[in-house]
Amino acid sequence: MKNIKDIVIGIFAGIGFTAILMSFTSLNQPEKVDVIILKLMGKKLESAYVIDQGREDKTRDGLTGDEALESYLNNGWSIKGTTTASDAGRFSVVYTLVREME
Repeated sequence: MKNIKDIVIGIFAGIGFTAILMSFTSLNQPEKVDVIILKLMGKKLESAYVIDQGREDKTRDGLTGDEALESYLNNGWSIKGTTTASDAGRFSVVYTLVREME
């Protein structure tokens, strides 16, 4: 019976040690993510900001809000969150899009 107990303790010790090692390797790799913030008022693209490696660029590309959102989603971006904003009684939807970099 003592032999089985030692085997089970050894297995759990091995699993714990592996988990600790894996946590250290994942901490050393910073997450590389690009972010786009789109502010849409109805179908109009009010503003679009691309945040790439800490640098912020304002872009429009001549697209409407729906076209811009669809274009980014088709190019590998995903919606991280949405919120609403109000300016002088006009409501806008703000989308936060993210894309993981390799």
